[in-house]
Amino acid sequence: MRHQHLFIIKLPRVACILFILLFILAMIMYAGGTVNNPESIGYSFSKNFFSDLGKFTSENIISAIMFNLSLIICGLSFAAYFFYFTKLFNENTLINILAKVGSFAGVIGSICFIGVGLTPHNLFLDLHIVFVNWAFRFFLVTGIMLSIALYKDKRFENQFANGYLIFAIFTFLYVLVLELAPDPKNSDFALVFNVVSQKIIVFTFISSILYQTAGNSKLLANHSNE
Repeated sequence: MRHQHLFIIKLPRVACILFILLFILAMIMYAGGTVNNPESIGYSFSKNFFSDLGKFTSENIISAIMFNLSLIICGLSFAAYFFYFTKLFNENTLINILAKVGSFAGVIGSICFIGVGLTPHNLFLDLHIVFVNWAFRFFLVTGIMLSIALYKDKRFENQFANGYLIFAIFTFLYVLVLELAPDPKNSDFALVFNVVSQKIIVFTFISSILYQTAGNSKLLANHSNE
């Protein structure tokens, strides 16, 4: 029970807070440059991707270290989160199988986050894109499977299943953006559309994890009182 409390409540909360803090610091330290304007100065919330913060150049080394470190921390923490989340579903039922499949997909998606942090786009572009694309595809499976499992599992209130459902919907929309959106190099509008879409899904993901830790906290509290 102590390990579960650490890995499905405390650690993901710390990881989310660290990600936000390191993102802000990396944004402040960002040297500059967007896809369409390499000479721009500083970080633009609507024209710079998250990954821009992680590019390794002599001018951007501090920002790159902070941002890539934040992704690695989140990836490790979320992988542990989803692994220990499977421990809540021990019986061999359809609901538990769905939950385990969704959680396993979450582990793989989290490992892809680590991959994103280890492959700066200006050095390993192809690998970077692969990790980004597959991270959200796996998290889409996670959102779908866990929303179904939690709706059926009477231990969880429906509001927490709704959290995964909303996350699944936003992730599905972002996967469509990854597949169908215009190339950000085509115009500033295309760039802003892609960048803002990325910001929305990442902060939706962070909010979803934080929200689910509240449900996990309630569940473990109820177990300890039984």
